[in-house]
Amino acid sequence: MNLNDDVKYIKGVGPNRVQLLNKIGIYTLKDLITYYPRGYEDRSKPKNICECVNGEIALIEAVAVSRFIDSRISKGRTMQKLTVRDETGQATITWFNQSYLKSKFQVRKKI
Repeated sequence: MNLNDDVKYIKGVGPNRVQLLNKIGIYTLKDLITYYPRGYEDRSKPKNICECVNGEIALIEAVAVSRFIDSRISKGRTMQKLTVRDETGQATITWFNQSYLKSKFQVRKKI
């Protein structure tokens, strides 16, 4: 194969997948390997809590200091909160409609 070959010649790519790829502008193998995601989250470097900005998506290493709070905010919608702490500060993390997370966090455990 060379980079200018049509994506339909890639093993495992059938006619339906070719249509989907063409729809987003991927016609050749080169198009496919140079297609980058719309967004990217760098999860390789954890931040301290004091470095985070309210509303920012960030990776932190912290200890849970409160129980996981799961509350209903409206019909069929829930909000989950957890307070965590590291050496530099404390933060409350909020999730929406993620009730399954309750079993993932324990007080005084590093996350």
